[in-house]
Amino acid sequence: MAVAIPRQAPPAPRRRPSAAPRPRPAAGGSTRTAPKRPSTLNGRATIHRSTSRASVGGRLAPFRIAAMIAVIGVILSMIVYLHVSSLRATMQAGELRAQVEQTQNDAANVQGQTEQRLADGRVERAAAAYGMVLVPSEAMQTLKVRIPEALQTH
Repeated sequence: MAVAIPRQAPPAPRRRPSAAPRPRPAAGGSTRTAPKRPSTLNGRATIHRSTSRASVGGRLAPFRIAAMIAVIGVILSMIVYLHVSSLRATMQAGELRAQVEQTQNDAANVQGQTEQRLADGRVERAAAAYGMVLVPSEAMQTLKVRIPEALQTH
């Protein structure tokens, strides 16, 4: 069974208790010369903070700005230092790579020379195993070969 309930309007918004009207400034005057009264919020007094430079935050504002500029400067200089050190490390790595390649080339040359010297002994040993004899250089005769002029290249 359904029961009908009459619809209620939402409660009216709460407003601050009305304060005395502010005095209007005299012609050409300002409100700053009028005596200040404490502002209230829900019956409690609030602290009125002026934005003048007489406050601690106002007097220290240039130092805060200078400190932030100094911090940003330090961070930027650290970034530049890291980039420079990275470039130096890259250059040193390139130089080291060139030294490694040079050392490998030298090692390959030494290995080739060693194998060439060892090969001479192996050939002689293999020739001796097959019964071949090394002829002394004094016993060798050289024949002179003449190339006909028609076949010579100039």
